[in-house]
Amino acid sequence: MKTSKEEIISRHSKIIHYLRKNNYIKVSELAGIFHVSDTTIRRDIHLLANYGEAIRCKNNVCILDINRSHPKFDNETGASACSEEKDIIAQYAASLIEDGDTVFFNSSSTVLRIIPYIKNKAVTIITNNGRSLFTDRDSSTELVLIGGEVIGNTKMGNAKMYTTGNLAVEAIQKISSTKCILGVSGISAKGGLTSMAVQDPAINQAMIQHCDGPVIIVADHRKVGIQHSFFFGNLSDVSCLITDADSDMTELEKIKEAGVEVVIADS
Repeated sequence: MKTSKEEIISRHSKIIHYLRKNNYIKVSELAGIFHVSDTTIRRDIHLLANYGEAIRCKNNVCILDINRSHPKFDNETGASACSEEKDIIAQYAASLIEDGDTVFFNSSSTVLRIIPYIKNKAVTIITNNGRSLFTDRDSSTELVLIGGEVIGNTKMGNAKMYTTGNLAVEAIQKISSTKCILGVSGISAKGGLTSMAVQDPAINQAMIQHCDGPVIIVADHRKVGIQHSFFFGNLSDVSCLITDADSDMTELEKIKEAGVEVVIADS
């Protein structure tokens, strides 16, 4: 029976998850975990390396360079990874949105998943996420898509499609929100809020600066304790982090010590 694309994406995500926890694991062990052949695992490792993961096989052992490894977000693999965790995080985040709120949403795939869970509330969402146009939403939810330069192309297999640039920032600067919900590429006690995309910080900073209420970060375990190249906010800017139970608990304690409420969402 042919393996579905979703199963392969899920297996790739779980392989990286195992390696982030342990740094290395035998090929045969991974093959046993996923009930596939050693050859399939080696093929997975090769594909993940092509995606940009700092991963390799040596003497039948899979090794991850944790200092150079960052999750991919700008393709189908990143958008589909950790889908169960993202949904649980999104449901909890939706429960924090109140009737009458005006909320900034950025281009995050986790943030996008919040929209269908907002029910029976008069809410206005301000976002630069082009995919929000194709997302189910309640009839009482108003959606405002910010204009600007379009990043991403669905025809090229890019799961991210969003607006950025000066026009987008200027639009945000004319709005005051009651809440701001942002996804990140990385959040850590050392590095604060970071992105792996150079286009993201200006948008995210503008949303934080023009929010009159809580700034809420939604981030699955892959992003906790990670620091990327493009900084856009301190932990002092953050009211709450919503994550999942597989996040690094030591790192979460450090984030708590910085004054951030940490919520571990579960089903």
